[in-house]
Amino acid sequence: MATTQTYTLSNEFIQIFRRQQNDLPEHVKVNVYFDDQGPGHPNTGYYLDTPRKQHVPIEFIEANGTYYWVKLLFRQDKWQTNQRGIYNGSDVGWWIISDPQHPNHIFYEQEASVPLTIAAVTTALQQLPTCPNTPDYPTAMEGQQEEINVATGQAQQDVQRINVITNTSNGTLKGNPPPIFDGDRNKTHKFLVNWHLWASVNRNNDAIKNYLSRIVTMLSYMDGVCVDAWKEEQLNKLNEEKDDGTLETDEGLWDHFMERFNNAFTNQNRRSEAYQELCKLKQGDSLDDFFAKFKQLANEAGFPLDDKGTIETLKHAMTQGLTSTIINSPTFNPTTKDPWTFKEWEEQACKSHLKWKAAAEFTQRHQGLFQAFKLAPRQVNNPGRGGYGRNNNWRNKYD
Repeated sequence: MATTQTYTLSNEFIQIFRRQQNDLPEHVKVNVYFDDQGPGHPNTGYYLDTPRKQHVPIEFIEANGTYYWVKLLFRQDKWQTNQRGIYNGSDVGWWIISDPQHPNHIFYEQEASVPLTIAAVTTALQQLPTCPNTPDYPTAMEGQQEEINVATGQAQQDVQRINVITNTSNGTLKGNPPPIFDGDRNKTHKFLVNWHLWASVNRNNDAIKNYLSRIVTMLSYMDGVCVDAWKEEQLNKLNEEKDDGTLETDEGLWDHFMERFNNAFTNQNRRSEAYQELCKLKQGDSLDDFFAKFKQLANEAGFPLDDKGTIETLKHAMTQGLTSTIINSPTFNPTTKDPWTFKEWEEQACKSHLKWKAAAEFTQRHQGLFQAFKLAPRQVNNPGRGGYGRNNNWRNKYD
């Protein structure tokens, strides 16, 4: 059994004792590898190659009541870390509580004498509460196990009790689950974003790793008159695919399900509508809101942000003064072979806007002093209509 040191992580650095043997299971290590420099050698231990750096020293520890992979620093002749060293990348794994090597290993006994078939899941899903986030429903986030009575369809057979979704072999689901989806196409994008985020957090949980369980889990967060019939249809589809020999772990189950979901609930005209909105979008008072909306519409319209057409659309969407200021900035070179990315345009726009705001506030205070002492101020440039300044000089706004 693997031994795991127990620590308390904070902002302060603490000493970490590295493992001297490769005793962690593969699902915990994933891409982590062991470098054996010999017993007692300070460099013996686990390492990870990240996109930014190769051979990063790393250790798996128990701290603050849970388990973490932490990056290590060699300081004062010791391997040390603090809470900023916690690493949660997809290239490392996690303890599965049912693993015999887990220090707190729990053996899960099978409570039902019948297998968890599609028919059983279908019946169980129909009995699930319509709103999993209501207080009287013990969700997976609360770490409780929902026991559901499932009729087997045989008149003389007793009702069996099975565990649905929450009885996974590696613990409860984490994070904030998506809101209940009622079939409103205006809410589809938000629901999918929240779903994929939540599923990513729980990517190593059996409820998400197993494609059949993933589908049933997603269906449990759909409720309403616009989706009830569709949910039943999907369960029938799952039955058919199962009868055709499709395994629960076949990714095709999920791909076909998502294709049907998108066909049913995605606004087919949304891409065209987003393009029309993007062409009409103009910069308002809030530059942050403008860029957030621009990126949202470009994504929905299928426009890559760094595409030349997207950049041209951005130029026309910003005020003439701001666009001109960026083009005339010292760092902008229109003849370069590597044109600015969208991020560079956004960063320069924010800098120019902040510079203009600071100048405008100074001018306002300056004029206020003359008015307070009833003096005739000397002539200063007026930002004027559209912020271009006297004689439409754009430098009055952004220089």
